[in-house]
Amino acid sequence: MQLTLAAPDITCEHCIATIERTVNAIEGARFLHGDEATKTFAIEVATGGVLDAVSVALAAEGYPLGEAGAPATSAAGSADDATWTPTYRVTRTDVGADVNYACPCSCEAGFALDRSRSEQDPESCCCGRQILVGRDAASRLRHALGEDEPFRYDTQSLTMPWGQPIEVALAIPVTGAEHGSHTPRAD
Repeated sequence: MQLTLAAPDITCEHCIATIERTVNAIEGARFLHGDEATKTFAIEVATGGVLDAVSVALAAEGYPLGEAGAPATSAAGSADDATWTPTYRVTRTDVGADVNYACPCSCEAGFALDRSRSEQDPESCCCGRQILVGRDAASRLRHALGEDEPFRYDTQSLTMPWGQPIEVALAIPVTGAEHGSHTPRAD
């Protein structure tokens, strides 16, 4: 069974990662996704006994289950999709940085920037949003997506952990899409 649970002590992406690691360590449990903004996460468990084990393990890690502190995020394609603007979190990695955002479809989406590569392909969320980070990201993303499907573009400049500002471009489908509805483009 799939469940959405809340842990009021969630404050950041690290909390979600700890919850993911804890849940996945329990036989019969699988972490699906989490959202620090709503202090919620989804899991799949085989039985009620497994859910009890998850609850005990999370409490031991400092994330006892409780009530969420905020309402759940809206689904993709909703009225606020036309004005939604992503808030990015940048995390240093061994090869560059991860640029993540909480997608309105409830996924944790993002881009893994590899500084050793001069250009990378866009990455996508399950709902069809496409993200690209790097030099001329907006124009490269527009070129990669073509004119087949209308997108609204959000472009921001983010400072990477090493101090360099880099362009981040996100293509948001104008027609909206639901969680899990993205079909990859055939090239």
